[in-house]
Amino acid sequence: MSTRKRWRAPVAKPGELKIAYGKERHDDPDLMICWGAGGATKRDSHVLFHFFYHVALPESGTNLVKELEARGYDITTLKFSIMKKSG
Repeated sequence: MSTRKRWRAPVAKPGELKIAYGKERHDDPDLMICWGAGGATKRDSHVLFHFFYHVALPESGTNLVKELEARGYDITTLKFSIMKKSG
């Protein structure tokens, strides 16, 4: 019996901005950012991507994802989700 994880692309609910580990059909598994309809946009996903991958932490100079990995965290378990306010 195989112990390989079968990764799927994460799916956001309407109004949700989400980052989670997954994969597209032919890509290797990686952190993926997705957004649902209902106000959450691709532009919002770029903001999330920027803070996870491009903002350098003062103490190490690396991004948040690399810093967490360096501290021994399993990035494949990372999940972040936020919903748009209603009204």
